Amino acid sequence: MGLMDWFKPKRERKLRQQVRAAAAGAKRTKQTEFKWEQQWGLYEKVLSRKSYSSKEVIDSLRVIRDLNPDASMAIWNLQRLVNSGFEVEAQRPDGTVDDAMTEQLEALAKRVGLLYGGGMDQLVGVWTMAGYTSGGFAAEVELTENLDDVVDIHVVEATTIDFLRNKENKIEMVQKQSDGSLKVLNPETVFYYPLDPDVGDPYGRSPLLPILQIVFFQVQVLKDLQRVIHHQGYERFDISIVEEAIMNALPDEIKHDGEEVQKFVQQFVGSVEKQFSELEPDADFIHTDSVKVTTAGGAGSKSMDATRVIEVINQQIVSALKMLPILLGRNEGTTETHGTVQWQIFVAGVKSIQRTIKRLMERSFNVYLQIQGFQGRAKVTFNDIPVRNAMLEAQAEQLRTSTIITQVQQGWIDNNEAANEIVGHDAVGTPTNPVLNQFRPPTSATRMMGKNRADDEVEEGAEAFIGETEEPWAEQVAEITDQAEDAFGRFLEYQRKEYIARMKAAGTPLSSDEEAIEVFRDWVESNILYDSSEQLALWNELGQDWMTLAAVTAGEVSALTFDADVVFNSQDEVLLRALSDRSRRSAEFIQDATDERVIMSLWDVVAEGKYSIDKAAKALQEDEGFSKARARVIARTEMLGAARTGQNDSDRQSGLVIGKIWRSAKQDRTRPGHQKANDQVVAFDEPFRVENGKGQVEELMFPGDSSMGASASNVIQCRCWYKRILQGEEHLLRGGE
Repeated sequence: MGLMDWFKPKRERKLRQQVRAAAAGAKRTKQTEFKWEQQWGLYEKVLSRKSYSSKEVIDSLRVIRDLNPDASMAIWNLQRLVNSGFEVEAQRPDGTVDDAMTEQLEALAKRVGLLYGGGMDQLVGVWTMAGYTSGGFAAEVELTENLDDVVDIHVVEATTIDFLRNKENKIEMVQKQSDGSLKVLNPETVFYYPLDPDVGDPYGRSPLLPILQIVFFQVQVLKDLQRVIHHQGYERFDISIVEEAIMNALPDEIKHDGEEVQKFVQQFVGSVEKQFSELEPDADFIHTDSVKVTTAGGAGSKSMDATRVIEVINQQIVSALKMLPILLGRNEGTTETHGTVQWQIFVAGVKSIQRTIKRLMERSFNVYLQIQGFQGRAKVTFNDIPVRNAMLEAQAEQLRTSTIITQVQQGWIDNNEAANEIVGHDAVGTPTNPVLNQFRPPTSATRMMGKNRADDEVEEGAEAFIGETEEPWAEQVAEITDQAEDAFGRFLEYQRKEYIARMKAAGTPLSSDEEAIEVFRDWVESNILYDSSEQLALWNELGQDWMTLAAVTAGEVSALTFDADVVFNSQDEVLLRALSDRSRRSAEFIQDATDERVIMSLWDVVAEGKYSIDKAAKALQEDEGFSKARARVIARTEMLGAARTGQNDSDRQSGLVIGKIWRSAKQDRTRPGHQKANDQVVAFDEPFRVENGKGQVEELMFPGDSSMGASASNVIQCRCWYKRILQGEEHLLRGGE
């Protein structure tokens, strides 16, 4: 042991001691403090309310709520929206619903709230109005003396409840009694939830608070407008007295006495004023030509624009009441899109109030469940509030359904999970894709058990290709392959038309610079290949339909070739999983190749010179990626591979096959690696080891198998097959004849 090795344990022990000492010194209690906790550590003191949420302010809000038309309308609408109806259920600890206890909760909901006519829905309305006004929601559950039933559930005025910090540093709810004392309330039966509380404030804030200032301003403005309307709203007499008439009426003896002249004029004008002031609005009158009468003011006169002032006040009121203009009888001419967004935001606010009331209701119901000895909890669910019109709802539902279908196709959820998400119960049938219906195998297709009759006509095509495999199912699978080739060809044509239509709608790419291929690739993927995952899912579903038909056909025919009585199970889990995996792998390979062909074909147009939609459309129209030749390769590869999968599973199900011998196709085009694999012998549950096109050894459970990662060069259009080694032929596994 070296010197450093001797010191190392000592250093570690010292470090541990330092860590423990630091941890021991760390505080284990709350370190921050609210403002009310910093009041010299006083206890048994009611936490003060904010000045703007004092009881006096809340009382003022109640008056405004009941007397102001806008505030009254806001509360009216809010109560109807919040009280959208609800359902209650009693849930066991495992989440299941107890029907008997749920019925008891429903009965309880009907008999509480006696003060307001009875029914929990009545209490919801009272809670909404009281909570929205005071900023707090409170309730009390009244129990019988024997604590065996609920007498009633009461709405408690939030302003009558205060919070107190006791000597144990805990917050308690208290209520001031008539003698001035504070009564500590039982938190098991009295509940309080603040609305939008501030930091350190357990009382909550009323959403109506801003209405105080604007309503006072509104009242003052309306009073001023009343005066203005009274002053300017009607025409008034404009009376003028001709000075010459006054001069002529002056007595000669006072013309040189200023005081007497002034007195005479005042009397003359006063008498005229008195006569006109005593007239009724509709009275007729006579006057001398010494008095000139006209009208002034009225609607034709110019004055301040009162409507602008009212508009400003209305906007302030709408904001203060947290209400949509349309719900207050005001139409601001907003667009449908903006109106929908505003409604969604408003509904979110309504739901936040529903959640608070929901918690009050659930806690109240839970008290009943506890005294009944039920182990579980109550769950309250408010009915949804519509946020879109019927058309938008349908469009949203269609989008949601499409999303869930994609999740099923991607293998993220199963069909029953999707059905429960959309319609609320398990699926009642096998899903079908309307796009694929025209490309699926015919439902009336029969799988023939045996060779065709001598006089049957067989189309040239897959028969000549697959017939060389010397398998008993070759002719039947060849017929399926011809049908699949036609279906795949039509599906490729469907894809080509879709891509050309999208390309025409997309217009010219933003950049056609030959060095900007990555930018061009992004443009193609965004405008033409944007649903690549959906197209892959279509290939997966379509391929699996045809593969299943080929696999089951080969499996059933193969089972008939055993001397023993072997029954092939087409619903075998291993078989279905193998077909599903094969279909997914093939779909990925096919669609990836299609995407790349589209990108490179269009890029060739760019590289040749000026890009045009006509040139691009022609390029896709002529591209081999959508040709019948490609459909033939896909059909032959997948149908033959699926048939091998079915045969292999049939052999596995029989329990009679113990080994297999690779047999290469007898043709000039047979791959070198497959020729080398000829006569290779392996146990049935072991893979063949075969060289691919690059000379690399890959593992295949049977010819055409890709489940173990075999590359395309080892499986595409492979016509090799394997010979069974049955029980009793163990010597063949050892290389015997």
